[in-house]
Amino acid sequence: MTAPSMAGITLVGPTTLPISTLLYPTHAAVGDVDSNGVMDIVVSCRDTTGNMALLRGLGAGVFAPAELIYAGSQTDWVEIRDVDGDGTPDLLASIRSGYGRVAILKGLGAGLFAPPVMILAQRQPAGMIVRDLDGDGDLDVALVNYISASVEIWKGDGAMHFQLSQIIMTQQWTAGIPYPFCILAADFDGDGDLDLATSSIGGSQVAIMRNMGSGNFSQGESWRAPPFGDETVSIANLAASDIDKDGDIDIISNGLLLASPNVTVYWINDGSGRFAQKVIHPAGTEGYAWTVNAADMDNDGDDDVLMGSALPGKLTIAEVDGANGGVFVNVTTRSGGSFLRDMTLIDIDNDGDRDVVAVDIALHTVMVYRNTSGGVADDPPEQPWGTLPKFKNASAASQWFAQWEHAEGSLAGDIPAVCGPGAGPCEEVHDTPGCVRTLCCEAVCNFNPLCCEFQWDQACVDSEEELCDNFNCPSVGACDQFHASVGCENESCCGFLCDFDPFCCYSIWDETCAREAPMYCGASACSIGHNPIAIVLPEICYERLDDGCNKVGAGSIAALCGKIYESTISSDVPRDTDWFQLDALGCASAVITFNTEFPLLALVVQGTCDGPLQMRQAFEVEPCSSGSMRVDNAPNSWLVLSAGNLDQVFRGEFPCDIVDPNDPPPDPKDPPFQPGFFGLHYRASFLAGAVAGDINGDGHVDGVDLSTLLSGWGGSGPADLNHNGIVDGADLTTLFSNWG
Repeated sequence: MTAPSMAGITLVGPTTLPISTLLYPTHAAVGDVDSNGVMDIVVSCRDTTGNMALLRGLGAGVFAPAELIYAGSQTDWVEIRDVDGDGTPDLLASIRSGYGRVAILKGLGAGLFAPPVMILAQRQPAGMIVRDLDGDGDLDVALVNYISASVEIWKGDGAMHFQLSQIIMTQQWTAGIPYPFCILAADFDGDGDLDLATSSIGGSQVAIMRNMGSGNFSQGESWRAPPFGDETVSIANLAASDIDKDGDIDIISNGLLLASPNVTVYWINDGSGRFAQKVIHPAGTEGYAWTVNAADMDNDGDDDVLMGSALPGKLTIAEVDGANGGVFVNVTTRSGGSFLRDMTLIDIDNDGDRDVVAVDIALHTVMVYRNTSGGVADDPPEQPWGTLPKFKNASAASQWFAQWEHAEGSLAGDIPAVCGPGAGPCEEVHDTPGCVRTLCCEAVCNFNPLCCEFQWDQACVDSEEELCDNFNCPSVGACDQFHASVGCENESCCGFLCDFDPFCCYSIWDETCAREAPMYCGASACSIGHNPIAIVLPEICYERLDDGCNKVGAGSIAALCGKIYESTISSDVPRDTDWFQLDALGCASAVITFNTEFPLLALVVQGTCDGPLQMRQAFEVEPCSSGSMRVDNAPNSWLVLSAGNLDQVFRGEFPCDIVDPNDPPPDPKDPPFQPGFFGLHYRASFLAGAVAGDINGDGHVDGVDLSTLLSGWGGSGPADLNHNGIVDGADLTTLFSNWG
């Protein structure tokens, strides 16, 4: 066996290419946009004026001063692709805003582009893939949405038109917000088509969405990052590489830690696209490990690993021995500025080896490190970066860096964020000062200046409830229809819904808001009472006793056929989830009937906590109603209950109604407890056998069952599907939900 090259990877530079101080670069795409045979750089940017940057290549790794390309709004990602097959490169960019979009800029030749045409996306797009996902020869788009916690698949027709084909929700079972950030495309399972992988900042997870053929993807299978000592490793960015040279595609991620030096995580493919084996390598990078990439930098046949950090910005180069499991055989570190947010590894000077094109979001620059056998230039002077907030964990640090943007209400420039985009939710406690809804933030901080000076604590959240009810309500637009403005025309519906889904009142009234309005507006609070034969679970909401995979050491409930369970759900931070073990049922399948005082989301997930964990079923029940779903007794199968619906989970407005004696309010002057509008109680009845609604037991829910139910209306008997003593509208809803 030939020994790996030990000559070392020599990088000259960086050569610093400044762009406008109004532009905060997020990603560099490299390609020949003006068709002159020389590589150019297009840079996506967080910029309030909506511009990206173009650096035209002059040859030999030299670039002309930056030009502006108008994209319509701030962008988190850009791809150079010939979308319409006319031989001229086009641009596609993810618009990073609550009002999510993909901008398509048709290439006109000579590096010029037509005005952007927009595709409407979900909440706050981040990473994007533009590849032929369905094998028809046309380019498609896979987009990961940071706030919506979703992946969207858009299929192209080869003529710059895209049709939404699929939305995949990510890790809806988690207690926190998943915050999916990065997306990759590779053939992870070796079946010849492209699968997708995403990172989850909030859950420290990697999810694989398998291409089932024709660009149709499975629900994500998730694997959790391994612990490092007592600390959870936070991941934000991914790279694909056969790092151990065994013929399949592995995943490499950054590993951000607070109490220990940064690490790099290998997610080892077992050959079938599963990643149970995780290997941690010390990275040696100062600051906070953020971005990662892999390529054969020294032409020895092994992919090497490069890592970029934030505050200070460092570039760490690890030479890899692929024949020995991908171990690092030589690690060097170069200064890189302040915050190396992303890097592209490509031959920029046409000399046959890969160079590094990195973007520094804090210094408004592109940095080019040329790969050469010549001498190494001196490191640039390190940059000051101001005072950092105190992070409670690595995930919080990653979320802070992910939100870094322009100085107006941002984490850049005036560190940390105060009021406006980039700040935390006004209705949730967070470690940084200020919040995202500008008018509300200003009102709270005028009342309590500490909320904009130190952190947005519980007192600030309490003030938000008192001071921010009327902002953006009423507004233009029907509450049950999408419109690209905040709020809606019915003041009471607008104010009520925005308490549960604040996005509707600080970004746009999107499809989710429009669907939620008729579900929740005008609803009456209710009590489901107590069924005397029900088993009351002894969980106090602040104890999180039944949180399953969402809390280390938490338990779960062994669900048994024929039993009825009652408990509560709250959505304080972190939100409460209840996990039932379905492989304990004692029957082959069961119909679960829910009665609930709040919007209830029921998920069936299968797998183990460390992975793979995959959602199999999703079911929603509107508040003060009932509904039924059928589940099977399957190994490692769980029923997860929380407050939410099919579009999102709720993380506010369902406060725990019992004071924790171990964590009482810190100040006797704190506002008294204010209960949420909806109650916290639910009931779950596990009945063996037939599907709820199949009254005559013929295996189908159809017109015969409907006739039986209607003839028994107001009475009792077999048509009383939820067993509350009367055949009513709740039973009719259950029957229709299982129709066919």
